Amino acid sequence: MPAMQVKAIGQFPKLLDQFPFPTLVSSAFLKLGDMFRSSPNSMRYHIAQVFESSQHHLVQVTHTEELLKRVISVLYSNDPIARVLALRLIGNASVVFARYPEAQHGVFLRYQSTHPLEIAATVQTTELMLKYSPELLNIVWETIISKANDSKVPDP
Repeated sequence: MPAMQVKAIGQFPKLLDQFPFPTLVSSAFLKLGDMFRSSPNSMRYHIAQVFESSQHHLVQVTHTEELLKRVISVLYSNDPIARVLALRLIGNASVVFARYPEAQHGVFLRYQSTHPLEIAATVQTTELMLKYSPELLNIVWETIISKANDSKVPDP
C-alpha cells in the first residue's frame, strides 16, 4: 500500500500541470496537507517534493490559511526529522506562506533548536521566505547573526 501511495503522490505534479484549475489545485494541495500532517516521515518527504515541483501552482490555492494550518502542526512535532520536512515544505511554499505570521513565528522558533539539520533547514527556509517577504529580515537579523557566529551550527 505505501508504494502505491508514493506512486499516486508522485503523479500530483503531472495532474496539476494537465488540469491547472483553481478548484482542483486547491483540493489537491489541501489533500496533500492532510496527508503531510498524518503520514510518517517517508511519506512526508515525497509530499514535500511535490510542493517543490509544483510550487508554481500554489498561487491558485484559495484556502492558503487552511493549508498552512495542516502543514504547520508538524513543525511543532517532537520529531526533528518531521520538523525538517515541514520546514522544507514551508520554504518551498514561501510564495504563499511567507506573509503569514504563524509561518514566520513557527520558522523563527526553530532557530532555538540544537539539531544541526533543523538549523540548516531553518536557515534555508528563512532565505526562501525572505524572497517573498523581505521585511522579515528586520525581525530575524539578530538571530541569524547569532547563529552564524555559533561554531556548533553546520554550514547549510
